This record gives sequence, structure tokens and C-alpha cells, in this order.
Amino acid sequence: MLSTNELIGKNLLIILNNRGIKQSELADQLNWNKQIINKIVHGRKSITVEEINAICKILNINIDILLKNNIEENINPIKLFMGQVKTKEAKIGLKHAEKIMDMIIFHSEIRENKEILNRVQGD
Repeated sequence: MLSTNELIGKNLLIILNNRGIKQSELADQLNWNKQIINKIVHGRKSITVEEINAICKILNINIDILLKNNIEENINPIKLFMGQVKTKEAKIGLKHAEKIMDMIIFHSEIRENKEILNRVQGD
């Protein structure tokens, strides 16, 4: 389950991507450091009510939009980022990165399942 910070961050990233707004542009409009927006977007910052209100005011959205829980928990960060690239070459590169990420996850799951199987067989 997503934490509140992760949920707000993912919703914010979707809004920014849909509107074609860069994180740095939002930071400039809020007069904040761009690292703060990056931490919010990735759910690594405990966002305050004041910060949520400031973001909603700048983006002209209702707070409910940031708190809406209609996001798949297994959302693909590569696909979220793809909305920010413009060139064909960059999109091809991101698709390649997505394939690599899928392979890493696949092999990680195989390794985890093997460890579980070994423990079960050892009992």
C-alpha cells in the first residue's frame, strides 16, 4: 500500500506530465528548491498541509486530486517519465530502459522464489 506521501507524489507527477510542466518549472513558480519537488514527487518528503495548499493553488486544482487513490501500486516509473521526453531517440532509450528494468525485476523474483523453495525443501 502506498503511503500518503507516495500517493501525493505519484498524483502530482501525473498532473505535471499531463500538463507538460517540468518539476523545475513548478519549483520556480512556488519559489522552492527543485530538489524539494523531486523529493515530493518520489514520496521521500513528508509534505505539509501548507505545501499541498501551495501546490494546489499554483496548479489550480482541488486537494482531492492529489489525494485520490486511483493509482496502481505497481506503477511503472519509466512510463511516468516517458511523458517528459520529447525526442524519438529519448523515447526509444526509455523503452530500452523499461525492458532492462523488467528483466531485473523478473530475475529478482526468480531469486526470491528460489530462496523460498530452498527453505521449504530444507524443512
